[in-house]
Amino acid sequence: MMSLKEKLEMYQAHIDKPWSIVAKNLDYSAAVISQCRKGTYIGDTTKVEAKLDEYLANIQAEKEVASLSNSVGYVATSISTAVYDNIRLCHLKGGFAIEAGDAGIGKTMACKKYAEDHPATAYYVPINPCISGITSLLRQLCTEMSLQQGNRYDMWLRIAHKLSGESKVLILDEAQHLPLKTLDSLRAFFDAYPEIGICLVGNAELVTKLRNKNTAVAQIKNRTKTTIIRHTADITKTDIELLFPGLVGKEKETEFLLKIAQTDNAIRGAQNLYSNAVDNNNTTYAGLVLTAKKIMQEV
Repeated sequence: MMSLKEKLEMYQAHIDKPWSIVAKNLDYSAAVISQCRKGTYIGDTTKVEAKLDEYLANIQAEKEVASLSNSVGYVATSISTAVYDNIRLCHLKGGFAIEAGDAGIGKTMACKKYAEDHPATAYYVPINPCISGITSLLRQLCTEMSLQQGNRYDMWLRIAHKLSGESKVLILDEAQHLPLKTLDSLRAFFDAYPEIGICLVGNAELVTKLRNKNTAVAQIKNRTKTTIIRHTADITKTDIELLFPGLVGKEKETEFLLKIAQTDNAIRGAQNLYSNAVDNNNTTYAGLVLTAKKIMQEV
């Protein structure tokens, strides 16, 4: 039976965050968690242990579900590899790169993988519709870079300093949510440090926005090295075999999932379909078709 200290260490290793975050997640002070680790806490540890048991049970259950659903994390498909390589080029050459394409084809996975592989010089920043103005973008950048927030100018200076020196790359995912004025504010970082790479990743709306004829767009365009648009039609049979290794050699099943992936459902839709078929304990061609029909009826 694991001790409280062992459970805490297992949980911390899983989330791979500082102990301050462990304490926050468990709704306890860092001092209490530190004492629990040392075995010096004189209070009641029942609630701490109960929360940990629940978290660890969920973690184990998630692993089992992921295993059954064939969830293998990042897969080097033709599209994710191409996105990864374009980010690499942007990182090494500096300037802007535009990576646009249909939803669910692997862009985000490639972005996260690149940042994971280059933790010292790559910053992955997911954008959501709430981040619209320049100030909110600067706050998000400070959060992702573990920098102190403040007024707009102070935040810009801190971020610029973080991006200075050895070549760095800033990867902004779902960048279509940013207004043109906010997008143009990123140019100031490049103008201050031309070695910086800024990769804007998003859907087709991003490209449409950057085709707008105004001064802000023109300033970004003449600093852009590559603009690439990718589509679900680019997904290949080999990609499906990489994503679903259990189906290698099963032509009908592979072709069926390829057809699904090449529609608006994309890779994400094909993975959801396969996961549901696994839950139904039937990943045959007939099982996949039946699962697809059920999903269509529920839509």
